[in-house]
Amino acid sequence: MVMLEQAAHLEPWSRAQLAESLHGRYFSGSLWQQEQLLGYFIADAVIDESTLMNICIAPSWQGRGLGRRLLEHWLDACRQRRLATAWLEVRASNQAALALYRSAGFAKAGRRKDYYRAGEEREDAIVMQKPL
Repeated sequence: MVMLEQAAHLEPWSRAQLAESLHGRYFSGSLWQQEQLLGYFIADAVIDESTLMNICIAPSWQGRGLGRRLLEHWLDACRQRRLATAWLEVRASNQAALALYRSAGFAKAGRRKDYYRAGEEREDAIVMQKPL
């Protein structure tokens, strides 16, 4: 996971952050081909809501629908847990992710100014939600 995280994200989670997210209120899912990790999601669940904390697809596998499969896997896991609402945030500049989330029924719920680091600059996050 650490190598995939570092290859796929501008601001990757640390090994400690990834390890911490594998227990407690967090749940996750992954996609594999034979013994190769292609992608994963990490989400939390609090009361009747879930937030997608991290979704990651290996760069060489991006653009093949795996992000949609992971997103649906997360939403299915939320429904199995009888959660009422799914939340996520995405970089305002990430048009591909925004399109994916909109096509899955997510709607903009807000904006977090200067939420993400973008090199020396900061970038807004778009907060999205979907009733389950």
